[in-house]
Order: sequence, then structure tokens, then C-alpha cells
Amino acid sequence: MERALLLTRGIVVFPGAKTEIEVGRTKSVNSIKLALKDKKIIICSQISPDIEDPKKEQIFEVGTLCSIVSSKELEDGDINVVVKGVKRVKVNDLIEHNHTLTCDYTELKETNITSKENTQKIKDIYSLVKESVTEMSKEEQDGLKGLFLGTPSASKITDYVAASITTIDLKTKQSILEETDVTKRLEKVASIMISPMDKQKIDNDISKKINETLSKQQKEFYLREKMKAVKSELGQISPKDNDVAALRKRAEEEPYPKEIKARVLEEIEKMEGAHPQEAAVSRSHIEWLLDLPYWQESKDNNSIVNVEKVLNDSHFGLDKVKERIVEYLAVRSRNPKAKSPIMCLVGPPGVGKSSLAKSIAEALNKEFVKISLGGVHDESELRGHRKTYVGAMPGRIIKGMKKAGVINPLILLDEIDKMASDQKGDPASAMLEILDPEQNAMFNDNYIEENYDLSNVLFVCTANYPNNIPYALYDRLEIIDISSYTEIEKLNIAKKHIIPRVLKNSSILEGEMTFEDDAILSIIQHYSREAGVRELDRLIQKIVRKYIVQEQRGTVKNVVITPANVKDYLGKIIYDHTIKDKFPVPGVVNGMAVTSVGGELLPIEVSVMKGKGKIVITGNLEKTMNESAQVALGYVRAHSKEFGINEINWDKTDIHIHAPAGGIPKDGPSAGVTLTTAIISALTNKVIPNNIAMTGEITLRGKVGIIGGVKEKSMGAFRAGVTEIFIPKDDERYLEEIPKEIYENIEFHLIDNYSEIFESIFNR
Repeated sequence: MERALLLTRGIVVFPGAKTEIEVGRTKSVNSIKLALKDKKIIICSQISPDIEDPKKEQIFEVGTLCSIVSSKELEDGDINVVVKGVKRVKVNDLIEHNHTLTCDYTELKETNITSKENTQKIKDIYSLVKESVTEMSKEEQDGLKGLFLGTPSASKITDYVAASITTIDLKTKQSILEETDVTKRLEKVASIMISPMDKQKIDNDISKKINETLSKQQKEFYLREKMKAVKSELGQISPKDNDVAALRKRAEEEPYPKEIKARVLEEIEKMEGAHPQEAAVSRSHIEWLLDLPYWQESKDNNSIVNVEKVLNDSHFGLDKVKERIVEYLAVRSRNPKAKSPIMCLVGPPGVGKSSLAKSIAEALNKEFVKISLGGVHDESELRGHRKTYVGAMPGRIIKGMKKAGVINPLILLDEIDKMASDQKGDPASAMLEILDPEQNAMFNDNYIEENYDLSNVLFVCTANYPNNIPYALYDRLEIIDISSYTEIEKLNIAKKHIIPRVLKNSSILEGEMTFEDDAILSIIQHYSREAGVRELDRLIQKIVRKYIVQEQRGTVKNVVITPANVKDYLGKIIYDHTIKDKFPVPGVVNGMAVTSVGGELLPIEVSVMKGKGKIVITGNLEKTMNESAQVALGYVRAHSKEFGINEINWDKTDIHIHAPAGGIPKDGPSAGVTLTTAIISALTNKVIPNNIAMTGEITLRGKVGIIGGVKEKSMGAFRAGVTEIFIPKDDERYLEEIPKEIYENIEFHLIDNYSEIFESIFNR
């Protein structure tokens, strides 16, 4: 037979006895959950309680088939379960599947159940326990009398007594459980019982010793000093003794919180008389308690002028982001105790989120600690492991505080959107307590086991995708969006930061290697397609490495990197940005699109021919953009008279709509006005100037709707040579985000209805 198996440490469950067990190991929790289906489970004790994951040979062969009376899941993921023993069983084989233990077992049969010898032994045992009946409740007294009086069951009595005696060790209890001969089992139970007289004698001896000794503190002090004196005379004072004395002195003399000091002194007492292995565990715990900062605090620099200077020196551009950071920190510096949301920098990889956080720490004169959360799926990585586990240690937050050494550092929680959850817990839920200003003043780490105050910490988070942040956590964050860099920003970052750093790291002298602006722009446009500057950094390093090789071969001395010789270092061009056509033709109009690495020009082509009224749409247009083409065509047909195309016989005209780069999927509603203009241009055979681009959603009534990505689209159009752009009127709010050098060189038309585009373009 096969059933769920629970392995216990030092607990033996006897048939008929109710036992409460707290389960914490992953396999044990899974076994309980499996057993809840039929309320039955096999419970067997492991031979050594120190083994975390015992094998078949490391557990006792005999266990107990139990019924589950009740179970309750605790806040930390553990389960409290109450079971009642049913029968003795033999575990034949241990089976593990998906971190869940089951076993193959057979039930054991008892012998000598009704032997005559048993009757006398039962009377002897009853005479030993009846004296304690008066100390029990009436219900317990009645239950005990019911076992022994009338027709007593020798089997039930042995199990009852064995389960009740708390003074016997694991091996003795296990030997009683394994004994199937009831007569022999009675003998074992009778032999280990203590008579009331003996018990009273022991109690009197203990009381006498307690009364004769000094107070606990006086006795410990006296014995400790005496031991030191003896060892000193013998020359046997060990480094360990000095270390313990140093720990005690540190705890007593330094201004630790009252509860921490009491806990440390208690742990030192345990450590002194403990087994070496247990002493090592206690020592590690004591050192962690003492090494954490409690009163140590760095002095913050709350000068907003200094914050702005550091941010501007370390990061080019990102003006809106810097402004929001400065506002956030200004309010916090005015009232440090104010409970404000946690700042979270959100943006694509490589745009400088982590370095921004480091710059904030530098500006405020705070200690900086980075905690990477990518891939964290075990709650204990944040909260720590219980001290009793093998290899237990504190969580990353407590480790970060120890590393900082002060109570008010800046802790960067990097990639908070990449945490995962599994059977080991949900770290995002643990993060709520860490980040919530209402709760983190009493943060509890499983290893430290004492409340720790995180309310003075300035937490800063980063994320790539805000949609991946759990809502409850997202609600506590102040989201600051960091979009991709413009080409001009990348150029300045390369000139002011990347190139000087790479040249310095490579020991290249000033004037030995120079980069022209056009060469840097060529690298940005044709060799890197990214939102940030990491690939740009790698490409510049590649050029510098190749130059060093050439210089050591003696083929070059000093070099100027120009657009012409970039290919010599980086090879053929990898990326080509779309540029406007040299010569405009009817039916071709420049649209604009946003990609993950910035804006691009998106030409729309329309051709008209005689046919049977078919409409062909190509170019890998997905659902939304395909619908935009249908809406645009419907709008044109409905207003054909206004557009001067009312003589078209639609039933004998085929229209082909195409978006070049057919291998790239395209979607979104913002091509509506472009599709409409291209269809009218093709039907009227009128040319649209190639320096014009447009974007916006269109409705069947000609209403031009709001779209996104105005900044990125404008930069892409400007790079492609566009000087005139039509955008929805509702997007006027986004024009202030466009870099000044682009905004001043492009004429923007704000459109509310498509008729305005038609009047402006076709009636010029």
C-alpha cells in the first residue's frame, strides 16, 4: 500500500494518542497537503534530528498510520497539524515525487493481546499512576479510569502510558512502538515508570538545591570568575574564552537596544555550556545581532543644489526624470519622518536606472547597497532562514544593513519586476512589509528573530516592465518613467562619459585617439539599436582595442575616428534607419512608428489598378493596423466627392495597400491618417511632398484621435530628413518632451479632423 509520509524529528506518535506537530520543511508541507485528501498519513521519526533530507536508511522502520484531526496553515508557510494514531505500520520503501514523500507500507499485527500475565502487569502500572489522578481534570480522570477498570486493553494502556511519559528519550519510545508483543511491551513500560515516592524525592532534592544556591546572576558571576582564575593559574585560558568575554563586554558596554542586549546575553549563556556544534550556531547568531547597526547613522546632505549638480554631472539628459527625483527628495529632506511612496525607476535596459540610484546616494552622502532581485523565488532569501536549519543565514535585507553599517543607507532593490513565486513562498508579499512605511519599523527576519527598524532606510527600486510588478506592491511605489535616449543624448553621453572612461581604462593619452561627432553618430545609427547605451559602450571599447593592437604592431600612431574609418574597426553596417525617398511619387506617404529602440519612419504605399473591386493589404499588418486600413478606405469612399474622386468606379478598381519591411510585424492605430492620405494620393495621382510625415488614429467620421510616442516618432522622422509633421491636436501636451534641437527644426501641425490635413496638403 502507498500513502503520504511525514518524517518527524524526535516525535513518536502512538496509536490512540493525539499529537500536535508543526511542519516546516517543503517535503513535509507537501505531504500534509496530499494527505488532506483522505485525512490519512503515515508518521515516522528520523533517527537523527540533524539530517535535513533523510534517506530510507536514516529513518526508523516502524511508524504509525494516523488520521488528521485538524490542520492550520501559519503566516510563514508552516502547517500546524493535529493527528491521532490508528495502527502500527512497517515502512517498506520511501518514494519521492515532485518534492512530496510517500511510502509503501504494511500493517503490523500484535501478539499476546489477552495473556494472563498482562492482567497483573496492568494492576502494577495502575498503582504507579493512580496517585497523579487527583492532579488531572475530571475528564482526564474518567478517561484514565476507563482504560484500567472494567475489561482493560493491555495494548491501549501501553500506548497511553508511553505517549504520556515525557522523560523518556526517542530510542526508548521507538522501541515501545516497535514491540508488537503486548506482554513484552507492558514489561518495558513498567520498567521505565517512576514511582510517586521516587518522584517526590527528586522534587525535594531539586528544591533543596535551589534554596541553597545564590541568586542566578550572583552564582554565574562567581563560577565564571572562579573558572577564569583556575584556568589562569593553569595557563589554560583559550582564545575561545577571550572571545566570549569580548562578546559579553561588547553587548554590555555598547548602547544596543534593551531587547537585543538581553537576547545576546541569553545566547552567550547557552553557548558557553553547549556542544561545540551548537555553540558555533549560537556564536554566529550572536555576531549577527551585534554587527547590525542600531544607533550608527550617517549625516545626510539635504542640499537640493548638490543633488542637482551630482545628477547633472553623472547623467546627460533625462531632465524630466531628474526634476521628479529632485522634487521627491526635496519633500523627504523637509520632513524625513513623512511616510512617502517608494521611488521606482522604470525603463528599458541600459538607460541608467541603477547608476541614477547610485548618484542619488552620492548626492545625499548615503551609504549605497544594491540588492539584485532578478530570479528571487524563495521568500527566505529576503526574510532569512530559521536559525535551527542547517546552513541558516539572514535574508538579503539584513545582509544589506550589515554591509551598510548605518541605519539610514540607500538600498537599491534592482529588477523588482523579475521576482517569481513558487512552493517556497511569494517574495513579493514579503517585499510589502519591507517597503511599507507602516510596517517596516518592525521588520522580522527569521534568522535574527528580533524586530529590526528599516524606517530610516531610503529604498529605491528599478524595473523594466511595470506590468510585471504585483499590484499590491505597485500601489506602494512612486513610478518614475525613464524612456530611451535620443541620438543627441547618446552622442553627449559617449563624449562626456563613455569615451573618457574607456580611454582612461586603456591608458590612452590625451590626443592619441580622437572621436569625431559624426563618427559617434554613425556608430549609434548603424551599429547599435538599443534604448540605452550599453551596446554603444561595447562598440567604443571594441574600436579602442583594435587601435591598441594596431599601435603595438606599429601600423598607426595617433588616430582620428571618422565616419569613413568606422567601418575599418566595426565592419559592415548592421542597421539602416528608414530615410525619406529621394523623389516623391503618388500613393506614397511617410507614416511614423515607435519601436523598442526608438522612432522610425514608416512609409505607406498604395497602388490603384483596374480590376474587380478587390482590396489587398500586405506588409505584415496585424489586427489593429489592418482595421485602420479598412476604416481609412471606408472614410475615403464615403467622402469621395469632397476629395475629387467621385468618378471612380469602385467595383472595377483594385486597391493594393502595402507597408514595406514585410518581415517585421506592424500594429497600432496611429497609421490611420497616413493610410487615408496614401489612398487619396493614389486615387487622385497627386504627389505628397517627401519631407512630410504624419501620425494619428482616424474614425469613420474623420476625427483624428490621440496617439503615443510623439517624442520617439519625432526623433525618428527628424533623423530621416522630415521637416513637417502632422499630429493629433490632443498630442500637443507631449510636444514639450521633444528635444529642443529637433522641435526648432520641424514644423508641427495640430489636427482635429482629417479635412484639415486634406486642405493643407492637397490644396497647396
